[in-house]
Amino acid sequence: MKIIDFDAKFFEFARQWVAAHPGLNERQIEESYNRMMLEWINKPADWLDGATPADYFRRYGDPAELLELMEGYLSSGITLPEPLYSRIVELGEACAPGLIAILADEGRDEALRAEALGMLRDMDSRAADKLLEDMICTAREQGELPELAAEVLSARDARTADRLLDRYEAAPEYAQTLILDVCCNFPGDPRTCEYLLRRLRNQPEQRALWASCLGKLGDERALDPMREMLKSIDLRYLDYIELRAAVEALGGDPGEERSFFGDPDFEALRLL
Repeated sequence: MKIIDFDAKFFEFARQWVAAHPGLNERQIEESYNRMMLEWINKPADWLDGATPADYFRRYGDPAELLELMEGYLSSGITLPEPLYSRIVELGEACAPGLIAILADEGRDEALRAEALGMLRDMDSRAADKLLEDMICTAREQGELPELAAEVLSARDARTADRLLDRYEAAPEYAQTLILDVCCNFPGDPRTCEYLLRRLRNQPEQRALWASCLGKLGDERALDPMREMLKSIDLRYLDYIELRAAVEALGGDPGEERSFFGDPDFEALRLL
């Protein structure tokens, strides 16, 4: 099982391609990137025993072997080839149990676990959803994995939001942030609006975030509290902008626009 640096092979091909097309300026070379890639990926290669880069990994049908290859690439520091990634995703549910096992193993490298999660997302597998919910609801600090988990679950449904909201009160503060980031995509449960308004009032340093979430949620019960907050004298300009946008998204009138002379962000934008 060979670990082959596909990126290095492509860059060598690209250098030869550019040399064979003299006179191209930098912009024209950049515009030719997709053409180069298409030609390279579909061209039989001696270094792949005559296979094309696009088809090389189709010779592998055993999920365990493919996942071993994936781990070999990541542990060697060589970029995972896109055709290998695509082959694993193409096999779908055959590879899902192995990917979930990698994702669930906290002793494995985080980059490997993140790659596994990305593949599960791209194959639209829901087999790991319970694991992703646990990952979000126990998160105590920022990290790639819980944020990726939140991104995946944000494309689910109201039942997902309901399960997360049931765990909100017992979750760590950062986990609560992730829960609300997911749940603001699914209007209907009054708890989401209640928790977001609580955060909006009690976390002035994150007002822009919570205003944006309330605008996305679309719950009209947030209109009056946000309109009232627009009058606050301690608002920062960027918080004010997000609050106005959220009020307008909910169909409300944010009132006459205020000026924020002296606010660093306002002054920087005004100079532009």
